[in-house]
Amino acid sequence: MDLIETLKLSIEGIRTNKLRSFLTMLGIIIGISSVIGITTIGHAMSASVNKAFETIGNTAAYVVVQPKEGYSYEDIQYPDDLITKDMMEDVASAKPDLIKNIVYEGPRGSADVKEAKKEITVNIQSTSPGTLDIENLNVTAGRFLNDEDIKRAKSVAVISNKVVDKIFDGDVSRALGQEIKTYKDGRLLVLTVVGVYEYEKIEVAMFGDISGDTTTLYMPYTTAFRELDSEMGEDETFNFVSFSLMNTENAEANTKEISDYLNDKYFANNNRVKVDVQSAISQINQMTSAMSGVQTAVVAIAGIALLVGGIGVMNILLVSVTERTREIGIRKALGATRRDIRKQFIIESVILCIIGGILGIILGSIVGIVGAKVIMHESTLPTLSSIIIAVGFSMAIGVFFGYYPANKAAKLDPIEALRYE
Repeated sequence: MDLIETLKLSIEGIRTNKLRSFLTMLGIIIGISSVIGITTIGHAMSASVNKAFETIGNTAAYVVVQPKEGYSYEDIQYPDDLITKDMMEDVASAKPDLIKNIVYEGPRGSADVKEAKKEITVNIQSTSPGTLDIENLNVTAGRFLNDEDIKRAKSVAVISNKVVDKIFDGDVSRALGQEIKTYKDGRLLVLTVVGVYEYEKIEVAMFGDISGDTTTLYMPYTTAFRELDSEMGEDETFNFVSFSLMNTENAEANTKEISDYLNDKYFANNNRVKVDVQSAISQINQMTSAMSGVQTAVVAIAGIALLVGGIGVMNILLVSVTERTREIGIRKALGATRRDIRKQFIIESVILCIIGGILGIILGSIVGIVGAKVIMHESTLPTLSSIIIAVGFSMAIGVFFGYYPANKAAKLDPIEALRYE
């Protein structure tokens, strides 16, 4: 019997019992669609995280003071337990091939910019000029903070176009050089606008816009120390410092080397605190790894549905063999070999699984695309590899679970089969 005739017989067998065939494929459809949908949404999650971190240069790294085991942040003593400029300049000199562009961070927090009846909430970030590169800010008018602003502790600010829209009715030229009144914890800061940058939402998978309704106002850290925290500003000590790595090829090893240097030289005899150095790249990798782990676990669960679907295919084919015993006997009496009978039922099983796989791919693609758009606000498509794997897995299930019923049918004695009622 040739392949074309076998295919026709198999398809006819499926068409004869449409509802039963569909119910048989249902497990395959659910399993494949789950795998495709989850991998598509997972791909969108990774893209969303990477896009969020694109707002921060991938060479960025951070030095943070943390309490040692047995201590809490309340035990940190100011300014003794903090990082100084001398420490960071020492590290930069000792590790010139690792560190560039050190950025010092002063007091920060929420504040309100008010003008007449207009008001907008901002996040104050007191910092130094290097933030421009580390955070990939796009200054569209004026300039960013410079060394002179830091040295003279000028009362200047760089605001976003979102603040300009709210306070200055979108007139950037009117905003530049204008004083804005900023209220933080009951204190009034009068700052002169020297620059405007383009505001960008920071969206992370499943969390949406984590920047919320606020936008960042940048000002010199020396000014913030003077106006908001003069005690810390006396010695210019910091609990948070950021910098750029020379390269990101060995980001994890490089940040560990810097961390070890600081802890061994400056915090070895300090029982309360230590410094932790992390790179943006390592944070991206950690989040991606965590999401991949969750995705793998859910895909494994979806794989159980495929297994159940395969068992359903085998069960239905066993029923089909029983129902078509006389047909098998007649075909054998007419010269059909065991191989012909086996091939017919295996092909029937594979066709069931392929049709189920195709329907699963279509359903899974719809679920994945819609889910990525609704949950992550990302436009994405299923990967070619996931589709190929899904189709291949469907065929493998068809062969694996179809072989036993097919072999059972092939071994039927033609005489006994013809007698079967």
